[in-house]
Amino acid sequence: MATPKGMRAVRFLTASGDAVHVYSNQERLALQIRHEVPTETDLLDTSFKVAVELSDSEALAIAGELISAISLRWRIQNNGEKQD
Repeated sequence: MATPKGMRAVRFLTASGDAVHVYSNQERLALQIRHEVPTETDLLDTSFKVAVELSDSEALAIAGELISAISLRWRIQNNGEKQD
């Protein structure tokens, strides 16, 4: 997919091979998630692309939740390493 005109695009590849795209400009922010499965790999698996437009407060809430989740995960991992 081409980048929408006048928007900045950032692509993040996930460990599973999927992609998260962030499109933004001064007026809009959209988050797109893509899961692509080549037909020759799996005929029955479904590829999809979904996007949502986010307000500033929604984007900050999602960012905050992601930071909280990974922060907790890292604390648990680091505490586990110190106890061993």
